Amino acid sequence: MPFIISTGHSCMYSVAPGLLYGANNACLCDAPLNHVDVAPTTLGLCGVAVPDWMQGYDYSGYVTGKPLPPQEPDSAYLQCNEVTGHLNSTAEPWRGIVTREGWKYVALPGEPWMLFNLKDDPYEQMNMAQITNYREILADLNERLQAWIDKTGDDFTLPKIEVPHIRKSRGNGVYYAPDKKLEY
Repeated sequence: MPFIISTGHSCMYSVAPGLLYGANNACLCDAPLNHVDVAPTTLGLCGVAVPDWMQGYDYSGYVTGKPLPPQEPDSAYLQCNEVTGHLNSTAEPWRGIVTREGWKYVALPGEPWMLFNLKDDPYEQMNMAQITNYREILADLNERLQAWIDKTGDDFTLPKIEVPHIRKSRGNGVYYAPDKKLEY
């Protein structure tokens, strides 16, 4: 029984007893699966109760048809805690989220780094983190990322993001109030 959940175009594939009969049972969903969700989901597929102390979310209901537990996450928490020094790696630790709505946001300590709309830009070609028109989305994602940081007891410092006061011009352009300063 294939079980596929994509976050950042990564798949989970598993087989469970009683769910072995071909592609008709395949599950493709937009759930933001994270590595900590693999154990609870596997237990759920095996019909074993998830212990209260275990972190993660049981997504097995997408396959079995059983009700999902309450409070399904709307995003997956991403993190790089150590700098490896490899030539193609980052020089600083970072934190990020991928949301069910298709946004990916990653921050360096005290600075927004990357913002992508994965639905319109699945190959992450257009970084929108520094584009003023996306400040409201950036601020929302920053708050959601802070919630993950708080929940996990992380001490990572996120940027402060202010949304500028926006007023529309008479034409097609957008003008920003000059008295508002962006801070991050």
